[in-house]
Amino acid sequence: MRKKNLVKRKLKEAKGSLAVEGLYTTKTEDQLIKRRLMGEITEKEFLRRAKELASLSPKKMKDEDR
Repeated sequence: MRKKNLVKRKLKEAKGSLAVEGLYTTKTEDQLIKRRLMGEITEKEFLRRAKELASLSPKKMKDEDR
């Protein structure tokens, strides 16, 4: 349980830093980051999925991710 709380706290800190710069992450991006930090997916898989997400146009993203 500690790792989960640490990941949650670190993600919140990172999101705060991004917000200062006017940048925000989607729920889908947050979930992907959490899965990588928890060790559920490899770095290679993380990068593949991140590139896939980055290539999606806003119209192709789910409404709740905007």
